[in-house]
Amino acid sequence: MRKLKFVLISVGLILFVFNTSSAKNKSIRILIFSGRNNHEWKQTTLLLNDVLTQSGIFKVEITNQPDTLKTEDFNKFNVVLSNWNSWPENDLLWPGKTENALLQFIEKGGGFVTFHASTSVFYKWPDFQKISTAAWIMDKTSHGKRSYTQVTISDKNHPVTKGMKDFSLFDELWLNAAENPNFKVLGYATNEESVEKGIKPQPAIFVAGYGKGRIFHTILGHDLKAMQNDGFLGLILRGTEWAATGEVTQPILK
Repeated sequence: MRKLKFVLISVGLILFVFNTSSAKNKSIRILIFSGRNNHEWKQTTLLLNDVLTQSGIFKVEITNQPDTLKTEDFNKFNVVLSNWNSWPENDLLWPGKTENALLQFIEKGGGFVTFHASTSVFYKWPDFQKISTAAWIMDKTSHGKRSYTQVTISDKNHPVTKGMKDFSLFDELWLNAAENPNFKVLGYATNEESVEKGIKPQPAIFVAGYGKGRIFHTILGHDLKAMQNDGFLGLILRGTEWAATGEVTQPILK
């Protein structure tokens, strides 16, 4: 717990620079899916809550029971950020009313944000595959040891990545994750091992549309150490604002 408190204090100092324009913005209402994940979801959900709240533009709520949500619940929010998966129970499905409510929320203009393993879920829900990308696929996807990972911004014109510089972070690089051709790639990632083996840069930052809604995903963010990185924080903050509003007002973290 002592480590987590240190991380949150550090994040608070980092996010001071993000807060300069927050007074001019109406709060973006965000719901975080939490409660289950094959990663350290308790700690990372606390971190996400702290990061988003301290940015000054988000009003955050968290649910540990996303499978109980109905249409009227989603209607309270502008964007959903998922830190949830059921791995290794990969055949799990939510009640139909919850699945339909999530899809309708996005179709009507709601934002949807995922990262790392939160798209590794609902393999037998075809419509979820339309709103997600870069899932872990058994017997295909792999990763080596966590190491310094280089992220290269390939699309410098999209609102999420406009003005962002390439960066590195200590993370777990997934290789050959699932591909959804409906998603546009904004950036790629490599590490020393992948370069030595001649493996091509992996798509790492994605955006897509679904109906009137907007979707953001990054394969980055395995654990607290990766997520407290300035580059990762910038992607989550900017990607979530864009998914909610179609614009990005937050400055680049220097």
